[in-house]
Amino acid sequence: ETALLFLRHNRPLPSELSAYANFERLAEVQRAEAEQKRIAALEQWLLPPRPGHLDAPRAHLRVVARARPCEAEPELHELEVEFLLYRPRSGEKPRTLAELIELTTPPRAQHEQELFSPRDWEFLGWLAALHGGRVVDGEPVRLRGLDLLQWLARWGNPPWIEWAGRPENVFFPGLLAELTPHLEQAGDALMFLPRLRLPGGPDLDLREARFFAGQPALVAVQHTFYLLRNPPAPELLASLVRDPGVPVRRLSHRLLTHLRKTAPALGEDWDSLCTVHPARPQFIFELEGETVRLRLLAVSERDQSRWQWNGHEWQRQDPPAAAPDRPDVLDDPRLNQAVGWLRRLDWFTPEPGLWVGDANDQFLSALAVAWPDRPAGAEYLANPAFQRLFLQPRQLKPKIIVQGSGIDWFAVSAAWEQEGLKLTRADLERLATANSRFVKLPDSGWVQLDLDAVRQAQETMADLGLEGLSALPQKVDMVQAVHLGEEGLTRFADLPETRALRERLANFRGVAAVPLPAGVTATLRPYQKEGFDFLCHLARVKLGGILADDMGLGKTLQTLAWLAWLKEQNPRKPKPFLVICPASVLHNWRREAEKFTPHLKVLVLESGPARHNLRKQIPHYDLIVTNYALLRRDLEALKKFSFRAVILDEAQFIKNPAAQVSQSVKQLQAEHRLA
Repeated sequence: ETALLFLRHNRPLPSELSAYANFERLAEVQRAEAEQKRIAALEQWLLPPRPGHLDAPRAHLRVVARARPCEAEPELHELEVEFLLYRPRSGEKPRTLAELIELTTPPRAQHEQELFSPRDWEFLGWLAALHGGRVVDGEPVRLRGLDLLQWLARWGNPPWIEWAGRPENVFFPGLLAELTPHLEQAGDALMFLPRLRLPGGPDLDLREARFFAGQPALVAVQHTFYLLRNPPAPELLASLVRDPGVPVRRLSHRLLTHLRKTAPALGEDWDSLCTVHPARPQFIFELEGETVRLRLLAVSERDQSRWQWNGHEWQRQDPPAAAPDRPDVLDDPRLNQAVGWLRRLDWFTPEPGLWVGDANDQFLSALAVAWPDRPAGAEYLANPAFQRLFLQPRQLKPKIIVQGSGIDWFAVSAAWEQEGLKLTRADLERLATANSRFVKLPDSGWVQLDLDAVRQAQETMADLGLEGLSALPQKVDMVQAVHLGEEGLTRFADLPETRALRERLANFRGVAAVPLPAGVTATLRPYQKEGFDFLCHLARVKLGGILADDMGLGKTLQTLAWLAWLKEQNPRKPKPFLVICPASVLHNWRREAEKFTPHLKVLVLESGPARHNLRKQIPHYDLIVTNYALLRRDLEALKKFSFRAVILDEAQFIKNPAAQVSQSVKQLQAEHRLA
């Protein structure tokens, strides 16, 4: 027990009592004490103790309330509170808030509490807690908004605060009142009159109640206060109390439509009070330059009057000369659908009644997604640019045109088809790189592409080794058509030459043996003879090739034998051969040619001013040998000659297709090419 006392009072435990420390029992005792405190607090709340008076209370407090008009808005009120304190010696006298709070401050509070009843003293303590920090001595207590609600919630039920001049005390049941729309005929005019609806009671004229300023809004009817549901702005509420009637014909179309929808609740026949127009919505689109504009109109089916939606309500565009006897109201389910679709578009509104968007592929694609969900009962009008995209959509499709232009090559170009559309050169250049659904052309404006057709055409061009969809003919080697599938071949490259090449390759059974030309003074090894036959076969089918034997196996000899065969095949129309090699092997080609094909006349072009005169003699020689460095400098001169064959020795020099030497080689004119 001694150890438990130390633990309960949070004191250090002596070492001799350490063995007796029982923390589980300590926790159990603390839980029991906490439960006792909780029960005591519950009894204090439900059964507050009453101080024992030897006789009746010798002081009494009365709180009297009056509704005072606000200075800024006289139609709205504040609740002014007066405190009357009775003492036997001095009688009943008014006291300020500061004087009452002073009664609750020590040491005076202990004596004063014995003089007041429990209810009065509870009020004084609550008053000091609520207003003690913001008391200005001498100022009257005026309550509004949240302060008033706190007073009513604490002392309004059961009622304790007195109404000045009334037998009943201020009562706050915690119920809601609301303003409801009503219609009344005042002479020849139909008037809109809001009324105050009490819970379970009649609808009252606003002037029969007192509305209090501040938030939350409160209203008093006789001695009872209510919270006001969904109150209007204070300025509007004050004006409605001052002059509640508004002619219906002056109300906006939006409000008229709302009131007509609540007609059953108002008990009015709106078809007899208003002129109701069924109307068909009309969307007006305009695509011009970089902007899409949209307006929503409605045409009355009753009198053909035109209305425009301004984002909030329908406004008549052609008001009648004379004011109508009854207000006009548009009411048609199609209008609600049109407005709902317009809101889902979520376009920018620079001014009432106009919606705009930036004309770009993303914006137009989003509109295309929403377009199928447009209201079916509406009419859609647009300028020609917009009609071409949406109202009468015509998609622009590419068509690959393939024309045979040579023995081993053909020309490919893209043509674009759309009825009634003339494309300029600038338009075609823009379409060559287009890859989005909507494209703005420099001269023809916005067009919509058939993306599937564009994708197929681009894939076909890629199979042919080309990029983009250029309208200009592009040269393609016949061998590229071989890689097309049957469908691609039929649609894009259905040429006799192409089919013959595919058939020839499909029926290929081997490379035929070719006799060596008589001018070759060498005996070829079997593998060299196979290489020579392979090169002759490529020449016959108009294909280039790569001779890739290992170093030292006689690629130069095989090539010289092939060149001698080409010369033998064209005795009447001789053309020179061009060999491009590293500078270190220039004369090696000359020596090999002199050794194995001595009948071929060899011209070596090497660095130095002499080569400029030597180039003029190229047509008189059979084999021209130059190096890669000189090729770039002599390209313009070499492009003037047509070679029977171009041979690249050590062809890795052109492995980078973007390098200058690679580009130079491709510009040379030759019937055959060998690496």
